[in-house]
Amino acid sequence: MSDRIDCRKATEQLHDYLKREMTPELAEEIRAHLDRCKPCFNHARFEENYLRLLESCGRQRCPGTLRARIVALLQVEAERD
Repeated sequence: MSDRIDCRKATEQLHDYLKREMTPELAEEIRAHLDRCKPCFNHARFEENYLRLLESCGRQRCPGTLRARIVALLQVEAERD
């Protein structure tokens, strides 16, 4: 495996890498880059934690009263436009 992945490409491919939506060969190249590049590794760790947070929020429901307030505020904003 030749390491053709630079910081720009690693960052561009990061979401696919974290979701495991790429070929094993490309994933290995990105992993090798992350192993030796601390800034990209830290960025990847932040993105991974952020994606986990978003996924966990998707499983929770907004309380009905809060949802109703949000919808009402959005309707008021829409009427202003």
